[in-house]
Amino acid sequence: MKNLKLIGLFLVSSLFVGTTIADDHAEAGPFYAFYHLQTANPAAVVAAMDKFWASDCGKKYPADVALSEEVFNGGNTSTHFIINTFQNSEDQAAAAEIMRSCPSALSFLADFYNDAQATSQYMGAAAIDENDWTQDSVFAKYDVIVEPQNQAAYAAAYAEMMEKISKDVDVRSYGLGAIYFGRDAFTHWVWTGARSIPELSSLSEKMQAHSAFAEFNAKVGNMRTIVNTTQVQILKGYERQ
Repeated sequence: MKNLKLIGLFLVSSLFVGTTIADDHAEAGPFYAFYHLQTANPAAVVAAMDKFWASDCGKKYPADVALSEEVFNGGNTSTHFIINTFQNSEDQAAAAEIMRSCPSALSFLADFYNDAQATSQYMGAAAIDENDWTQDSVFAKYDVIVEPQNQAAYAAAYAEMMEKISKDVDVRSYGLGAIYFGRDAFTHWVWTGARSIPELSSLSEKMQAHSAFAEFNAKVGNMRTIVNTTQVQILKGYERQ
């Protein structure tokens, strides 16, 4: 039943791409919004974020937010990203209105762009989202392209692999997300979480040595293209108040 649910969600997402959010999709969150940026002064970015989230408008901001460093990301120009977790589309709309109209939000954006440059942004939802990633601080993130006709099969294969691995390896958070808007570079992201870089390295080695990993690659080798792999470390989080 779990795999059928995942397949259904991915079929919906493939129809949803490139369109406006339908009313019946509004509660299919949470939605994850990624804002990638380049900065040589992350301390200034943190200071600007601290100031905003301490303000009255920041206290009303309807999302959990985290600033993450892209420790290794290949040739991408971004150095960090901010991830917003919206529970539904109404929260996303309310957040957008705050950033457009609230004086402290406008001040935050001015301070932010003094020390950072936006590089890309995208938003989507995760059909597979296991074990509360907010309890982890380091992640392996994989950006992949999966064509619409392969999305259900890819999701099922990923779910099957992780179910088998989880029986033998003490995995932490993991998931598979589909991008709804901003999918000019890739269509999905996959992640594995850990509490530290050594733990992430150990988990990655154990997962890749598992027979289910080889089975998964054999199944999906012609279904997906891996665009990039990134080691991510969360620098600071801001919980919804």
